[in-house]
Amino acid sequence: MDPLSILAMAAETVQQSDSYKSAPDFTIRRARPADIPLLGPVERSAAQIFRSVNLDFLTDGPTVDQTFLATMAQSNHLWVAVSRMDEPIGFVGGENIDGNFHLVEISVAKPFQGQGIGRFLMGQMTEAVRREGYRTITLTTYRDLPWNGRWYARMGFSEIPVLEMGPEYWQIWQIEARHGFNMGTRCLMRKIL
Repeated sequence: MDPLSILAMAAETVQQSDSYKSAPDFTIRRARPADIPLLGPVERSAAQIFRSVNLDFLTDGPTVDQTFLATMAQSNHLWVAVSRMDEPIGFVGGENIDGNFHLVEISVAKPFQGQGIGRFLMGQMTEAVRREGYRTITLTTYRDLPWNGRWYARMGFSEIPVLEMGPEYWQIWQIEARHGFNMGTRCLMRKIL
């Protein structure tokens, strides 16, 4: 074997060993009742990223109500990413709106962002709701933020007019406006399954 081939094999071995080190160090499972009180701090930590774009009110505002989280968990529509110690580090949940699965919240705690956890949560949720018979996933988000609208677009979501989706979506839109969201930068997105 020539020296160039040996170097190529060594480089490939190093790349493979590095990829094992960066393999996901979490699992995704359905939420349990004991997880519910731990999800508010995860959401609060995740929201810190909004300070970088002067949306501090999202960081300081309320998190998803624990009763609502429990309802999503009871309907098997709440998934958590957990560390090796089985501690929640991220979650995604939603509900049925007009026959569509509407994503209410996805959050990954700040120290764990950028590791693919959100993508894995979305994949798990998408497959589960597809098996349930849902044909559409919807969500509201900020259109231009890289970790919002553009991130969802890379996963197959596209913007859709709110009025096209029905009155319950218009109500969500109005609630967001009352809570101080700039509706000029918000959008409703949909993914056909």
